[in-house]
Amino acid sequence: MVGIRSYGAYLPAYKLERKAIGRAWDFPKAPGTKSMANLDEDSITMGVAAALKCMGDIDPKELDGIFYASTTPPYVEKQNASTLASVLDCRSDILTADFCNTLKAGTTALRSAYDAISNKKAKNILIIVSDRRNPEPVSMWEYQMADGAVALLVSEDDGLARIEGYHSVNYELIGPWRKEGQDYVHSFEVKVEVKIAYVQSMTAAIKGLMEKFELTPESIDKAAYYSPEPRYHGVVAKKLKLPTKAIVDSNFLEMGNTGSPLCFQLLISAFEKAKPDGNIILAGYGDGADAFYLVATEKAKEMKNEKGKFQKLIKNQILIENYNKYLENRLLVKGRNFFVRRSSPVTMWRDQKSVYQLYGFKCNKCGMIQYPIMNGNCMNCMSEDVTPMKMSHTGKVFTFSLDHLVGGEYKQTPVPRCVVDLDGGGRILLDMTDCIPRDTYVGQEVELTFRKYSEGGEFDNYYWKCRPIERKKKKEAS
Repeated sequence: MVGIRSYGAYLPAYKLERKAIGRAWDFPKAPGTKSMANLDEDSITMGVAAALKCMGDIDPKELDGIFYASTTPPYVEKQNASTLASVLDCRSDILTADFCNTLKAGTTALRSAYDAISNKKAKNILIIVSDRRNPEPVSMWEYQMADGAVALLVSEDDGLARIEGYHSVNYELIGPWRKEGQDYVHSFEVKVEVKIAYVQSMTAAIKGLMEKFELTPESIDKAAYYSPEPRYHGVVAKKLKLPTKAIVDSNFLEMGNTGSPLCFQLLISAFEKAKPDGNIILAGYGDGADAFYLVATEKAKEMKNEKGKFQKLIKNQILIENYNKYLENRLLVKGRNFFVRRSSPVTMWRDQKSVYQLYGFKCNKCGMIQYPIMNGNCMNCMSEDVTPMKMSHTGKVFTFSLDHLVGGEYKQTPVPRCVVDLDGGGRILLDMTDCIPRDTYVGQEVELTFRKYSEGGEFDNYYWKCRPIERKKKKEAS
């Protein structure tokens, strides 16, 4: 038996108003908003956030594999999944793999995890699906492409839903595409690509699945499947003759098209409304399609109290009305390069447990909890009798300052520099992100979030920042 044991979803703190895009380029005004990653976010940092939510109190040492799926991996020659495994503090003998280059990377990873667990090669595999695509400015892609991440824990424990099986189809059509070194997605003719490749692939995969499991349209409780935009989401439903109540809303107006994570975000919406023994169809698209048949378990009742949880992620985002903020976050405004600190792969390797996994230690003599690890000695009593300790990801601001000059630049300032007292002990110095700087205050409750700092040494440098757990409900204009 193979099932979904747990899940976690992440949306960035910000969403961009589509009217702002229309005003900037004198385009036809489009309704709604789209999810927008911050400057210090990429598909790895968003993936970490989703994975931490998914794992919760589950010990990462239980994992037998981590599969990372994305069309926007930070590295094209270096495994991204290994970075995620290190940050999550997994065992060193697990299987790590990247699934990239297609929007159905996530469902392909799910198929691989299903096969591995079915064949008794693994018990628990964490799938992390994350995208941060860059739409070309002055194009209609800007209305569509959005950012986000999802993590699923696939297990021999059926958990929330059993995966009964899958059906896949392959379809070759050049478009849309993006070659190595190209910043933006290219298209031959959008209508042709959607009508031929998307609609045919999606309907063929889902029909094949329905035939395999002898399903009729009326017998389907929920259908969560990828769509580039709402119109063709409805076209697929019509061709499959799905009842309206079974179609999971694509959230396009509020969230946009997040790429490879999208169908899993819709699956989460389906989970939060699922009844025990209710069936769910999940389908992802990209040069073909993968479709899965799932059945909710009794444990799905536990999600009753979580109903609307994914919608709360959308509702709690900060609205950005200034298109220049979006350009700045995307580094599309050319000017002086940001200050980049020196960095060394040796330093990152040596300090990995402290930097990625947040290990400090507790002094067994005086009881003081300290971060980071400094020479293995207690800073209070100088004892060498210490025990490694993993630090908490939540805490309160002890003190802070607003820094208006960062690396000789005034961009993205002021930055709150916060000393945080972590829950359970220990104190750490962190920058605050996803915030309105002047709303920072002593005693503010914060959570730690894994973020990109720079590209020192010509590789990505990651570390932790803090962000408010509760943000004030107001728009941010700049």
